[in-house]
Amino acid sequence: MKTRFPNLIRHLSILAVSTLIISLSSCSSNSEIPLETNYYLLNNEYIAKKSLNINKTVVVEVRELPAYLHQPHLVMQLNTHQLHYARFDMWAEPLQSGFTKALINELNLNNKNIQFVTDEFQLNDDNVNKLVVRVDYFHPSTASKVILSGVFWRENNQEQYIVQQPFFFELLLNEDGYTHAVVQMRQLVSEMSASVLETNY
Repeated sequence: MKTRFPNLIRHLSILAVSTLIISLSSCSSNSEIPLETNYYLLNNEYIAKKSLNINKTVVVEVRELPAYLHQPHLVMQLNTHQLHYARFDMWAEPLQSGFTKALINELNLNNKNIQFVTDEFQLNDDNVNKLVVRVDYFHPSTASKVILSGVFWRENNQEQYIVQQPFFFELLLNEDGYTHAVVQMRQLVSEMSASVLETNY
């Protein structure tokens, strides 16, 4: 009996250590499983609107976005000088392209006489009307709001002077998560287009 008892303790110890190793290995394997990546579209489905009263065509050109927006990850502003890139929340298409599509859709849906098109649209008329947009800031922040700011101007071969018009829009974030932030960012594009139409067309 004296020899069996230590052997039993030794076997139980080995069993306990083996169980612990298996448990830790399982936890380690689970922690290495990557989280699911979420992809977002800024532009929603376009509903075409037919109009027989179009008397003007305007080419919309969104100039290159600032460098911090020229990558696929969504951006969150942490403080005045610090930005954070989301690891698992990304744009499904380049933001410059998505912003251009969203802006053109809003401009076309909310006016009856002007056709807004991308710069891919080839116009035969030498007297081309352009709406040029430069975006400086477009992101959510930890201050529970999203902002959109920059400048826009109109270009025409017959105009000698170009007047830049600054814009700034912001909306509160009432929910957590990037999904709600993207919805609010899309709403900012809508508000900007309304302002452009009201003051220039």
